Amino acid sequence: MALGASGLLLLVLCAGSDCWRQDAKDPLSSVGLSVRCRGLWSECIFDNVANFWTCDIPISYLSEHPAVLVVTRVLVILSGFLTLAALPPFIAGMKCTNLIRDKVPRKYKFSLAAGSLFLLGGTAGAVAVLWYGIDTVQKYKLEVTFSIPGVTYELGYAYWMAAGGTACACSAGILLIVASCLNAESPGKDQSPRRHCPPDFKGTYL
Repeated sequence: MALGASGLLLLVLCAGSDCWRQDAKDPLSSVGLSVRCRGLWSECIFDNVANFWTCDIPISYLSEHPAVLVVTRVLVILSGFLTLAALPPFIAGMKCTNLIRDKVPRKYKFSLAAGSLFLLGGTAGAVAVLWYGIDTVQKYKLEVTFSIPGVTYELGYAYWMAAGGTACACSAGILLIVASCLNAESPGKDQSPRRHCPPDFKGTYL
């Protein structure tokens, strides 16, 4: 529950944060006058002198954008929805809940379904994080190597929040699937052995 809830929270926060890419610090300057951040939806600038934060939002989200940006948006949203959808069957499959009558078989199925949803959501987020990170690192190396003028960006805090949420979702899914498979194969411990007595037992009385 802790891993699943943490993964969902981090994925929601990273999807709404506008700092997937942050401007790299210039080693030749001692004081940074501004901080630039690029997110999935807008680009923001924080002025350290005026203590003012402004964001540039594109006119249309349906206009032409880089493929890595569009795919990252879709996969992050999909990962959040899959992680959210995994919580109801996960709660129904817990041993401490009594939402269903037939406890043992159905609870294992609910737990297995929740683990599969967590794992699918974490996998979608992992693909987005991996692709976005590789693209950012390649652009950073290219701009630094050829001294391309302009702002050079590196990975920001929202990216690491997405990586943490993906890791939590994948871990929750793997643990649930393994636990469900082990519980389904092992017999229940609460079943006490029955005593078998002869049906036609006749006693002798004196």
